[in-house]
Amino acid sequence: MENRNPQLQRAIKVLGARQRQHAQAVRPQATKLVDKTFYLNVKVDGMSGINQLVDSNTKKLVGVTNFDGNLLNSGRDVVIDSVRTLFTSDGTAVENANWQNTERIPAQLQNADLRLIQINDMLIDLPMTDTQNFKQDDHRPIATTPLLRAKEEFKLELEFPKGVTIPTGKPLFLRLEFRVTEAKK
Repeated sequence: MENRNPQLQRAIKVLGARQRQHAQAVRPQATKLVDKTFYLNVKVDGMSGINQLVDSNTKKLVGVTNFDGNLLNSGRDVVIDSVRTLFTSDGTAVENANWQNTERIPAQLQNADLRLIQINDMLIDLPMTDTQNFKQDDHRPIATTPLLRAKEEFKLELEFPKGVTIPTGKPLFLRLEFRVTEAKK
């Protein structure tokens, strides 16, 4: 298991700066830090162009996603320290997809871009080849420690090259995992 202390220290600095920026005139609330992984499982066969992976209709559902809409609840800022992508065709639905496999991500998906945007601020902009599962426990560190702010809408999108479509016929699933430090007030 990797030592995540450097990520925690960076998260504390970012969250501390955010808290000082929005200091309350009343009594400051204690902040509790929680180590968490946000995840999203999606069926990708047939996708092309720009796809919004999370929107206001996204509902938290165990085994599918722990995102609940496209904004975080009040008092729950998060700092993202890494991302990982898993891929599988082993399963009939996202709820029963087998993520413990050695399948290679299809070329159409390898050439896509993953973006996380909040208030016209590009927090993450990576090619999928930079996030894929080379080993089961690999997470791609995000050195910029992006802060995803509570109560502000964000976009999580997957863009494919022009004219490229993921083949249909056989279910293909993608899992995105974001390791975060969540600040709960």
